[in-house]
Amino acid sequence: MRAYYCLLAPLVTLPAQAQDCGLLPIAAATQLSLESAQARGRVCHPDLRAAFGALAAAGADLITSGQSPNPQLTVGAGSVGSDVGIGRLWNKTFDHSLRIDQIIERGGKPALRRAIAEAQREAARSDLAEAQRRAALAIAQGYYELAATLAKRAETAGALELAGEAQKAQDLRVKTGDVAPIEATRLNLDAIRVQADLRQAEADSHTSRVLLATMLGAEAQAGLLTPSDSWAVANQSSLDPPTLDELASKRRPDVIAAQWRLEGAQGSRELARALRTRDVNVGVQLDRWPVSATNSSGTGNTISVSVSVPLFVRHAYEGEAARAEADVANAVETLRRAKLTAGSDLMQARMRVTVATARRQLADQDLMPAAERVAAAAELAYRRGAISLLEVLDARRSLRAARIERINAQADAAKAAAELDAASSALP
Repeated sequence: MRAYYCLLAPLVTLPAQAQDCGLLPIAAATQLSLESAQARGRVCHPDLRAAFGALAAAGADLITSGQSPNPQLTVGAGSVGSDVGIGRLWNKTFDHSLRIDQIIERGGKPALRRAIAEAQREAARSDLAEAQRRAALAIAQGYYELAATLAKRAETAGALELAGEAQKAQDLRVKTGDVAPIEATRLNLDAIRVQADLRQAEADSHTSRVLLATMLGAEAQAGLLTPSDSWAVANQSSLDPPTLDELASKRRPDVIAAQWRLEGAQGSRELARALRTRDVNVGVQLDRWPVSATNSSGTGNTISVSVSVPLFVRHAYEGEAARAEADVANAVETLRRAKLTAGSDLMQARMRVTVATARRQLADQDLMPAAERVAAAAELAYRRGAISLLEVLDARRSLRAARIERINAQADAAKAAAELDAASSALP
């Protein structure tokens, strides 16, 4: 399995290199490889940065989950009159009280809370791995889409240049009387269509660059991004994908996250049940009423101990227990859907690879050779006066459409291969 699908080592803070994604080197931006795009995306993709933050929050929750309640200190004064005597505050003639209360949790509540927090942290780890998987797929598909739009722009620009040269040659023939002026007008109309196609191709390439730059955290350099990998390299991925049984045995990150959330929901259910076990509040109080010249009836120091428990008179946490049961049922359903989605993604990705591969082979082996033969024959026949200009223009448009189709087929095959890689990814 590809390295960028592996689960990251345990982290509780955002990596230092992800905190500030600076500018790409000019050479790296203008000769952007898929590998370097994936490497930058692993720390600069917006979804991954959010997933790192969620993992850090889950780590903080784990710290607080097992903490017992702090004791409560109470200091009081009573029977304070107008004549409290002289001397230190502790010996003045009013009732001093010092009390400490401590809640003792029963029913294993601290351990249950910690188990729930651990399950949530592991779910956050799996969410991070899932975000990596999705980000890798999005970057790969954005990379191939940009490569396709740039290739189509280059193809259209070349067609426009040829149309301009043909227009100049046709204008000369019109001046010499070899052809009618209407022929030059037809060529001009065709050139205008190609020019419109070029503007659309430029808009598409700009949009693709912005989308990829956003995923790489390099929005300021969107205009520089230029893929360097060839289609041949791009279309050689997804060899020997796992079977459905292998995928089920390894499980994808989203499935693992759903399993951890089910475990957390089950822990929350046990915690809701544990609420019915009464916690005990133990208090110890020191009272001091000192004897002095003005107070001969003081009692000195006395110590009292109290124990309090809640009375389940109005409720016994039935609502919390019902909600916890509902959460477990929802978590079970979420896990079931995650498993179905993983299997469905794999089957659909395989089908897309099969269709896209056949389409690419058809474009390479059948469509392009036939369109080139037709275009070459039409050009030759037109030079010999055997066919009209309209037929030549039609052949040229067919050749241009075939080249665009081949580019689209190559891009779709590469994106389908990336999708199969992502659908096949699983954690050991």
